[in-house]
Amino acid sequence: MSSFSWEPFGAARSSDPPAEPVALPEAPAPAPSAFRQLPREPSRKLVVITCMDARVDPLGALGLSLGEAHVIRNAGATISDDVLRSLNVSESMLGTRRAVLMGHTDCAGHETDAAMEAALADGLRRIRGSGLVPDSFGLEALVYDVRTGQVRPPGG
Repeated sequence: MSSFSWEPFGAARSSDPPAEPVALPEAPAPAPSAFRQLPREPSRKLVVITCMDARVDPLGALGLSLGEAHVIRNAGATISDDVLRSLNVSESMLGTRRAVLMGHTDCAGHETDAAMEAALADGLRRIRGSGLVPDSFGLEALVYDVRTGQVRPPGG
C-alpha cells in the first residue's frame, strides 16, 4: 500500500494497525447540572492557546481548574485565522483579558525546539498585529517541557 503524509506534521502510513476503539468509562459522567454551575466566561479571564499534543494538559500545567480559562488547541500551537477568530470571541464576547501562548518541547509541528520558540514569538506578533484584541490585552508565551512537566519562559 502507498503511504501519505500530512506535512509538515509528520507522515502517516496506511500500513499502521487499526486503532483500538475508545473504552468508555464504567462510571457515569457527572450530571449535566454540575456543569451548568460554571459560567461561560472563564473566571480568571484567561485564554490558553496550546498544541493538540496529547502529552500536554494545559490546565494542569498552569495550575488551573475547569472553568478558569478557555483553551484553544491546534497542531504546533500556531496562530491561524481560526485561532484568531476564537481569541476574538473569547475577548470580545466572553471577557478574557489575557492570553498565554504555550508551546512545548519535542513538538511534531516544529522541526526543533528552537523553531517552536521562534513560532511562539511570531504568534505573539501575529496576535498583537491582528487588531482583534485591545492594546491592554495581556500576552505572554510559555514553553511546557514534556520530559519534566515544567513550564518556563521561552529561551529559559
